[in-house]
Amino acid sequence: MRNNQFTRILIVALSLALSCGAQVLSISRIQDPQARLLQQQYISQLRQLGASAATIHFPYSFYFSEKLDIDEAQQKQLPLGSIRFDNFHGQIVLAITGNYYASYSAAMLGPNLRARKTFQDVVLPLLKVAVANVDRTAPVDAYAFEIAHHVRSKVLNVNTEGPENLMVLVPRGVAELLVEAKDAEAQQGALLESEIFLNGEPFTLWLTDDTAPADVNDHYLARHKAGSAPVTLQAGEPGTLVNPRLLPEAELTVTMRERAKIPPDFSPTRMEKLQTAYEAVIRRISTDLSAQAHFVPYAPPAFIAFRDGAYLQLSMNTDLEQATAASQYRIAALAFDSHISHLLRAVSKYFPERPQFEGVDFSATVHLGQGTPMSVEFVVPFLALSCYEKYDCTGQELINRSVVLINGERVSLDLQRAESDFRADVDRRK
Repeated sequence: MRNNQFTRILIVALSLALSCGAQVLSISRIQDPQARLLQQQYISQLRQLGASAATIHFPYSFYFSEKLDIDEAQQKQLPLGSIRFDNFHGQIVLAITGNYYASYSAAMLGPNLRARKTFQDVVLPLLKVAVANVDRTAPVDAYAFEIAHHVRSKVLNVNTEGPENLMVLVPRGVAELLVEAKDAEAQQGALLESEIFLNGEPFTLWLTDDTAPADVNDHYLARHKAGSAPVTLQAGEPGTLVNPRLLPEAELTVTMRERAKIPPDFSPTRMEKLQTAYEAVIRRISTDLSAQAHFVPYAPPAFIAFRDGAYLQLSMNTDLEQATAASQYRIAALAFDSHISHLLRAVSKYFPERPQFEGVDFSATVHLGQGTPMSVEFVVPFLALSCYEKYDCTGQELINRSVVLINGERVSLDLQRAESDFRADVDRRK
């Protein structure tokens, strides 16, 4: 009896081991020398990733496969395995490719809805296990996924079915934000900082509607014109993903540039005139965004003079649950990610026309449990706010073009670095 039980346990253990290994590409099949070396060095992490991936329940059959665009009968005859390190346009990526045997109706689901379904059902779950199982010692620049699904359509009244390939390239720092995103807006922002292709063509994946808004789509595709250099992080500006030369120049850009040539007016008279001119707008902001912004009751929105002109100061409370050992930079980064970033587009929409002032001061009093509150201000010019609203700028780029104050002192804030430093500190304490 005991021998039979031991045999069953051994069979289960062997099956699990084979299942874990089946997801990971054999080292012998990797051509790039650097990728092959990383595959050897981090093979245990990749196998753990494969074990976690094997537990994912996909709505339809999914196979980790190097070869895409094949029917399922042929796929079953091929060796499995596609989780690997690879070199993509000079970046080291953790790549996962596979065939997903979902068959979408072209008549019922357009390209965006098909891509969104495969992203939500396959790519996002795989990205979550990849981020969780590959630690920060691995020199990964990005995560790359290429998933083939099927599309049914009619051509000359003849029913046909063929493959469609979704490719998603997510920079590492963006991936960590994407898997932790709590709502569709945060996910959308991360996707627009990534590169997405459908059948090899740049594609704007939109999560909340059938298609992306025309202006967002135009701006996003301008970043990925055929023949342009691959999108990479520029060393001079942390988190920068967009070459500004690829972006169409907005009317607001011209307006702000011309205004910069005029000496700023810091007079109390100007502040009073602005308060009167925008009184109705300020009242709407205070009412509409009250629950989201947590405005300070005793400090209503008001215009202040700062550096290059007048800014509308919005005073609010930000409550965080964070260990007391966190640095002030980590706290400021958390305040931005969890609170301020969700207000940027909401506030920007109240000023669609040419504003008569220079920007908005998002002034947060950050509360951490019973600890001493900390003051964090993000003084954002309208040029940066408009760029962020149209998804032309990342959160980091907006910060780089703004002024960040912690307890009244100006600081430089790198969101990804604050996050990685905190995680490294947590790992050291374990």
